[in-house]
Amino acid sequence: MAQRKPLYFTFGNHMHWVDFEWLWGYGALPESIDDTLLLCAETGARGNLNFDGIGYEKLASGAPRALERLRAAIADGRLEVVGASYGQPYGLFHGGESNIRQRVFGLRAATLHTGRRPRAFWEEEFDFFPQLPQILARSGYRSASLFFQWTWHTPEVPLEEETLVHWEGVDGTRLPTLARTELCLHQWPEDFDGRLDSPLVRELERPAIVQWLELMPSPDWMCRSELLLPRLRELFADERFELRPRTLSEMVAELDRADAPVRRYGMDDVYHGVSLGKNGDHMVRLSLRAEEQLRAAESTSALIGLFGRPYPSWRVYPTWELDEAWRELLAAQHHDNHECEGLCGFVGERSFERSDRLSHEVLRRTLTTLARRVPAGVDELLACNPCGWPRDVHAAGRVARAVPPFGYALLGPDDRLPSTTTVDEDAERVTLTRGELSVTLDRASGCSVALTSPEWTTDLLGGAPLGALSTIVGGRVETFPEVETEIVIDEESGDPQVVTSRRGPAGEVRVTLSLARGADAVHLSIEARLEERPDGGVHAGLAIAFPEVEGLSRLVADTPYCVGEVRAERDHRRKYPSGDWMTSEQWFETVRRPFYAHSLVDLDGARGGLLILHDGSQSWLRTDEGVCCVLDLYDPWDEEHYRYGVRAELQLVPHAPMGHAQRWRLAREHVELPLVIEAEQGEGDLPQRFGALFCDAPGVAVTALYRECQRGNESLEHPFDPSVRDPYVLRLVELDGAPAHARVLLPGPVGNAALTNLMGEVEHPLEVHPAEAPWGGGSCAWHAVALDLGPHEIATVMVDLEAGHHVPRNLDEHRGVWATVHREEPAHGE
Repeated sequence: MAQRKPLYFTFGNHMHWVDFEWLWGYGALPESIDDTLLLCAETGARGNLNFDGIGYEKLASGAPRALERLRAAIADGRLEVVGASYGQPYGLFHGGESNIRQRVFGLRAATLHTGRRPRAFWEEEFDFFPQLPQILARSGYRSASLFFQWTWHTPEVPLEEETLVHWEGVDGTRLPTLARTELCLHQWPEDFDGRLDSPLVRELERPAIVQWLELMPSPDWMCRSELLLPRLRELFADERFELRPRTLSEMVAELDRADAPVRRYGMDDVYHGVSLGKNGDHMVRLSLRAEEQLRAAESTSALIGLFGRPYPSWRVYPTWELDEAWRELLAAQHHDNHECEGLCGFVGERSFERSDRLSHEVLRRTLTTLARRVPAGVDELLACNPCGWPRDVHAAGRVARAVPPFGYALLGPDDRLPSTTTVDEDAERVTLTRGELSVTLDRASGCSVALTSPEWTTDLLGGAPLGALSTIVGGRVETFPEVETEIVIDEESGDPQVVTSRRGPAGEVRVTLSLARGADAVHLSIEARLEERPDGGVHAGLAIAFPEVEGLSRLVADTPYCVGEVRAERDHRRKYPSGDWMTSEQWFETVRRPFYAHSLVDLDGARGGLLILHDGSQSWLRTDEGVCCVLDLYDPWDEEHYRYGVRAELQLVPHAPMGHAQRWRLAREHVELPLVIEAEQGEGDLPQRFGALFCDAPGVAVTALYRECQRGNESLEHPFDPSVRDPYVLRLVELDGAPAHARVLLPGPVGNAALTNLMGEVEHPLEVHPAEAPWGGGSCAWHAVALDLGPHEIATVMVDLEAGHHVPRNLDEHRGVWATVHREEPAHGE
């Protein structure tokens, strides 16, 4: 008898509380577990479970017996929990900090409720961006898989001829990873057809079949073990092979080798395959705004805790409220709330709202308390800076210069800035000018035809117009040819603005053009009120065009916590249903040269560039003339659901050569609006200007400041000092792609400091040295910690700032208020 060839097999069962238990009922997760265990029992297969982290929490409270069956299967090796993000997002579409919290909250939930810490990354939906390997490794993951299933989305990663590669992140972090090969199967039994006869099975020494499943034993669902078992039984009985069923971690451990190919996949190598831009990026915008406010609530709560009582909350830091706001946000970021917006997105919207309300309440009372304690005069405002670097804050026609990072400063009546923008107009054109910056608008088209600045001249655009709009409705191209132009004065700043109303059969688009305050930049505010739904697909969507810069040397865009070059040279396919999403025939669109931009696009030339900042319009296309931003589109997967409008804010920054860190900071300042509140007149007890920290490395940004409750750290290896109840957490990101030495100044005595991974496990201690107080640092003593960061490194620092220790009330001195009042005789007349 011929020797049988080894053939590895593993599967991942993908299911989630979001959407499935909302729509299919409470049995979705327990029944999925049982159907998975049935498949294993009937075939001898071993595999992996990919639930959302919130799903494990819901199992613990709603189906504890099913959870016990799962724990038993994990303990005896039949199943392994993989992925374990809290809300199974398309991580690419959300902020860097959200991606980190997805892993932290998800791993905590999965570890607590399944009894074992997940160590393998594998998500069914497209969860990819260049910084992800580093985030995974620093969360404790040791292996991965990069096979994403086609369902409503059509993701693409390179097809490999090797079963395993070393997936390398932009910072050089590597994870042994199962690659996408011809032997990767989707959930349908028909996908087995012809796979065992593939040349790859013959050529590879140790081939592996990797399959995604979505098991739910319901007649109202298409993937059930009863449908899969006949093909799997054939596979396990095939006498040509020695079948080796493994979990993901087991398979990677056996297939890994030192000389495995290294793959640093970039954004030009992959395609998310989602209708990004749908409904004006409604879900993306809700996510980004909620995260922005939540991080501001964290940093201001961390700041005010340094000043002692009175606290805005009962304790020094409102841990539960902020954690709950994160849970709601992370669950709302689930991929089904985005790609299935018409099916279940309305529930996701409510989660965004709950997160927003929780963080808004924390932020409101924290700012109110701060405004009472800062000494202020008549008609003064308190301006808070939620960014981790100094920045000018403009509000109510005033400016506060260099407001300290994660800090505040006062805006007085004398800080008013009169408008210096002038208007020059005739029958054909309108020009706005401030100093050496000017923009000229053509009245007939509503497009900008000239742009100049101190560093940059209009000829870099080759004379092409900026801001042409188009969409496709009923097969016809709509360019909104009826244009009206008017000049209005902004009530707050007194600056003139040019408003163009562009109309056509499909509706109206209003574009407000102005010169941005505090920057040599042009601001575009776009509001579309459409009456007809665009045709389905990316290229039919409402798009705004920007011409290519003359001498363009590179196209720059960003992803979560990273800025880099893209080429956007490839076309990709996107599929849609022709009717009912579950039963109708599907059709394909060729998406021409798409690329992704989290918050910025830079048309960068040798002499300068045009940096385009946006507030959530992440879908972009490269064209022969330049680039265009897809502001809005209709996704046939949503059936009749369409929002008929969009609001978007774009900023155009003509610039001389600049680094990535500067690009990234400008993008953050475009969306992270300063927090301004009326100051309460009085002497107060705090400095008039203060920042929570200062970092001196120009290529490094401090991206988050918050406090971490160390409850539940028993499962961690080498946790940060357990005696510190609420340590401060700092996130630093190197953005220029160069080694950096960062020195972080911190207020007051520092009891302990360490570099940790994202879970709070100590990598090595950091020395603390006395330091001079920075400008805006008040009168307290300051200390410094220093660390070296590699190119693109994300570093987490945990510190014990003694000024932030909780100060309890001495309630024992007031016990008599409660202890004897019930014995007192009521006063006469009571």
